[in-house]
Amino acid sequence: MQRWFFIPVIFFLLFLFACQKKSCNTLPNIVFIVVDDLGYSDVGYMNHKPEIQTPNIDQLAYGGMVFTDAYAVAPVCSPTRASLMTGKYPATLKLTCHIPGMGMEKYLAKLSKGQKLKEAYFLDHLPDEEVTFAELLKQKGFTTAYIGKWHLGGEGSVYTKDGIVNAAYHPDKQGFDVNIGGCAYGQPKSYFDPYKNGTIKDRREGEYLTDRLGDEAVQFIAHNKEKPFFLSLATYTVHTPLSAPAETIEKYDGNPYFAMIEKLDENVGKVMDKLKEMDLLDNTVVFFYSDNGGLWGNPPLKGKKGTLNEGGIRVPLIVSWPGKIKPGSKCAVPVTTVDFFPTFLALAGGTPSDHVQLEGKSLLPVMYGTGAIQERAIYWHFPHHRKEGLSMGAAIREGDWKLIEEFESDELYLYNLKDDLSEAYNLANQYPEKRDELLSKLEKWQKKVDAEMPEINEDYK
Repeated sequence: MQRWFFIPVIFFLLFLFACQKKSCNTLPNIVFIVVDDLGYSDVGYMNHKPEIQTPNIDQLAYGGMVFTDAYAVAPVCSPTRASLMTGKYPATLKLTCHIPGMGMEKYLAKLSKGQKLKEAYFLDHLPDEEVTFAELLKQKGFTTAYIGKWHLGGEGSVYTKDGIVNAAYHPDKQGFDVNIGGCAYGQPKSYFDPYKNGTIKDRREGEYLTDRLGDEAVQFIAHNKEKPFFLSLATYTVHTPLSAPAETIEKYDGNPYFAMIEKLDENVGKVMDKLKEMDLLDNTVVFFYSDNGGLWGNPPLKGKKGTLNEGGIRVPLIVSWPGKIKPGSKCAVPVTTVDFFPTFLALAGGTPSDHVQLEGKSLLPVMYGTGAIQERAIYWHFPHHRKEGLSMGAAIREGDWKLIEEFESDELYLYNLKDDLSEAYNLANQYPEKRDELLSKLEKWQKKVDAEMPEINEDYK
């Protein structure tokens, strides 16, 4: 036998070895980190709060793309999470408010009391018939994990011992192979073990929840490095109750919020270190996002969580993928939660246009720098009262212009965000044509999606 015959055999064996080492995934892994209540200014790279230290999150930003005009589709958590899962606006889903731990009947009565308008109807869970991106990714061969806060699992979690209202509403029934931490809780019963969470096994008394979820994420990566995976790390932090290890709080002169952000950052770093250790960085796209605006100030934005001002809905968004996304790049295109489903599907080799229910656009063209997203309007519908500020209303952004319609007072607010990011000047009377144009588009959209509207409160005096 000729000696040259063995040369292609040797190359083939080397190829197999390389495939084994690199997993030979033709599809990228996807890691989606969504933080609870993290504000626009609550990350170091924004340079608005010098006390905040987030070196690992900052490194993601410097090594990837920062979306400066990224939004959550709602100023509270459950609607954003439902929209993320389905690619639909909350108004379309009829899930427009956070699912109350105190129970629906008690919550609706409390929030409607003394108001001209009653709280509008909304669902208390994500219906099983909704198609989630996780279900489609599983069909594409992905292993899927949900680690952390779900808050789409039914009302009345405060009356449970373990956060389980109905296990049929949990992530493992919506396309996720693994569920650790996902139940009806909107906030943890405890940030320290014992967690009193029926989907997390207590492991070590006094262990910190954010560290535990980071550990679970790292283990999932290690156990699934040989095939494409989707990992959702949905931290309960930085939601109240503000709580962190004492030694970390001491570093910030007793400020537990800053301490919680440091622990968040540590665990982002833990995930990134594991991807590097497993030689997976080049084949993994990482998203970092928040489910709504921050509760503790969002300079230079007006408002906070619960409001339709920018501080309630504009959030951090970073996408990092070495070799695919230009380091240190920025995108000023307005994007929102409904855009993630088509983006995930496109990354998995699917065709978003085949799924007519999707209401967003794939972000791949802007991520890769190969194209643009056609200018479009994005919407908010939040027919609910909140104590934090401008709520019980709806909003639209198109280009630089944003209109807010407040239902309770019938007031209209028009802002040019390019010139007035802090929404200091209401231009509704100065630009009546633009005001009426945006209001007409908002009302047509509300009618199209059959948005639930608040009713007159007969008990109002």
